[in-house]
Amino acid sequence: MNTIWDDITRRGGNLRITRRLACGVLALFSARAQAQGSIAGTVYDSLRTRAPLANATVVLVERSRYATTDARGHFRIDSVPDGRYTLGFMHPLLDSLDLQVPVVAVDVSGSRLAAVTLSTPSPATAYARICPGPRDTDTGVIIGRVRDVDDAAALAGATISTVWTEFTVTGGRSAGHRVHAVAKTNPGGMYLLCGVPTDVPLDVHTELGGFVAGPTPLMPDDRLIRRVDFAVSRRDSAAREVLLSDSSKIATGFPGTATLRGVVLGREGRPVHDAVVGVFGTQRSARTDAAGAFRIDGIPAGTRTIEVKSIGLLPLTFPVDFATNAALDTTLSVSRQAQDLTTVAVKERGSSMKLMESGGFETRRAQGLGRFVTEQDIARRPSTSLADVLASVPGMHVEYGTSGYAMPLLKGITDTSIPVKGNSATKRNNGPYCVPNFFLDGAPFPVDGDLRPHGGTSAQPQAPFSDLADAARPETIRGIEIYSNPGSIPAQYDLMSSTGCGSIVIWTR
Repeated sequence: MNTIWDDITRRGGNLRITRRLACGVLALFSARAQAQGSIAGTVYDSLRTRAPLANATVVLVERSRYATTDARGHFRIDSVPDGRYTLGFMHPLLDSLDLQVPVVAVDVSGSRLAAVTLSTPSPATAYARICPGPRDTDTGVIIGRVRDVDDAAALAGATISTVWTEFTVTGGRSAGHRVHAVAKTNPGGMYLLCGVPTDVPLDVHTELGGFVAGPTPLMPDDRLIRRVDFAVSRRDSAAREVLLSDSSKIATGFPGTATLRGVVLGREGRPVHDAVVGVFGTQRSARTDAAGAFRIDGIPAGTRTIEVKSIGLLPLTFPVDFATNAALDTTLSVSRQAQDLTTVAVKERGSSMKLMESGGFETRRAQGLGRFVTEQDIARRPSTSLADVLASVPGMHVEYGTSGYAMPLLKGITDTSIPVKGNSATKRNNGPYCVPNFFLDGAPFPVDGDLRPHGGTSAQPQAPFSDLADAARPETIRGIEIYSNPGSIPAQYDLMSSTGCGSIVIWTR
């Protein structure tokens, strides 16, 4: 009886496997291959992105096998013998929150594919784990990491903070009080801010040894867990000067070492002319030229938030980590149209210069009833915004806050007990400063500022100061009148009895 060895012959001293032996070996390997299956699936992030999770490490525990998810969150592990296994995954997001994902059981049988879906814990479960205790409605947690912008080292002991206003109603009257949330980074540079509101705008910033990064604005969001990372420069002296509550520091501080250059493009890739590109928390800004190009020098290094604004387009905001002495190049797209405006027919053309002359600007200036800024004054001190122009006037103070918000305040009010209104993180009691009454070319321009008039909120519709700043750019201003003392304000501009603050009258071309 022949055996397999009968099918092996020696030719020239070499072993040769005959066709029958080869078929037998292939059949054996085929049988073994059919006894192995595959595991494939998708990993989802339900904490932050609510989308498939890329770069997660999936672990087949019993076999010590690993797979990494792709950009769509997909993974696959082949050549898995029949059996019952447990599957889990790891990701830096989970490590930062000290969260563990429960393992999932999976059965592999024959050559079939075992499909598995893995996901992070639900936001509610994760929140309960990282922020124990009861949770108020519309509150969540901000997580993040703080590192050195130049060497990427994790920074322990950095202070992260944000502030907002909460209101209580007593006896039919509402009163607001400031609430601060503060946290410190751990040795790995991670932090948690628990119990922060999710339904109001917030400014988040960090500080270490006097060096500041941010502010990074957070708009209202229904997510329980939000992430904000920071990079701090400990070599740029200007990073010490970025203080949200002191505009004089911002105006007179050292120039930063970073530069941002780029081009702003609109719909169909066309250059956007005269768009304003600014850096939150500072007065660093620039306007794009006819080619859409801009350049901003003197930016404090570290994490800064850039905003691009152009008439008719929605503002674009994004964070940038500026290394010390670095110059960054970028291309920005602002293609979303904010609102289509109906055509307005202009039958006659007026002259605001004539309004200024007939309005008595020079007469009041000669009498010295207030403080005055002329076109020549602005030319001697070039400015990029109305807030910048007003910041140079004695007795003025510019407050910076959420989303690059700038609000010029006027000194001279005697009653400092005006309560705040609204729920923005920038609203506060400003002591001897108050929100002035603005007039543009002789007409009232009600501004929604940080302080409420004595009698409560105004019944007249109000606009953000940014609208006034867009209407009165420095290059269009012919003159400004500032009145802070009772008795010196011209009657047609005097609203102090109802608002408790003086007036600013702006004349344009």
